[in-house]
Amino acid sequence: MDRRKALKKLGLSLGYVIATPTVINILQSCKNETQAERLSEFFSLEEGTVVKNLIDLILPKTENLPGAIDVNVPQFIDAYISKVSSNDEQVYLKKGINAIIHMLGKPIKNCKTEDYDALLAKFLKADKLTLEQYSSNEEESLVLETLVSFRSASIFAYRASEKIGEEVLVYLPIPTEFKGCITLEEATGGKAWSL
Repeated sequence: MDRRKALKKLGLSLGYVIATPTVINILQSCKNETQAERLSEFFSLEEGTVVKNLIDLILPKTENLPGAIDVNVPQFIDAYISKVSSNDEQVYLKKGINAIIHMLGKPIKNCKTEDYDALLAKFLKADKLTLEQYSSNEEESLVLETLVSFRSASIFAYRASEKIGEEVLVYLPIPTEFKGCITLEEATGGKAWSL
């Protein structure tokens, strides 16, 4: 089965409709871009820097796995927002990224990895009581929702990338046999299936 056809048939995952040709084209085009290329379709240079730094911390490169930056996740998210998101969603995301920049509390050129990491920890590792407190503050609620959206979109784009699908997840373009009633460990060594 062709990877492109499989993605077209996928349907709905994490709130992203894969069946549209626009998303298929975005996935295909992002694999050819270099990581040094700035995000230019939706985010400004400053916003793009923040997005890349956050995504790099959400899905960092490890000894055994490429990171989100390596498979062009920021470029996918930038293109997706530009080409697929509604005007209302775009306005909301701009407000969210600007709230994140404000929350960082210093010029972006002076922000270090620790600043981004502290922001992610503050919002994405908060306990239930703290999350409830954030919901009563408009800016904190906006930052939390934006970070959660970036995390979800990053995971989706990472798993949907060709490199991860074919080299990290279990990828079998032409299934050859059916083995019923076996564990995931027996079938794939514990790895998830790719399309």
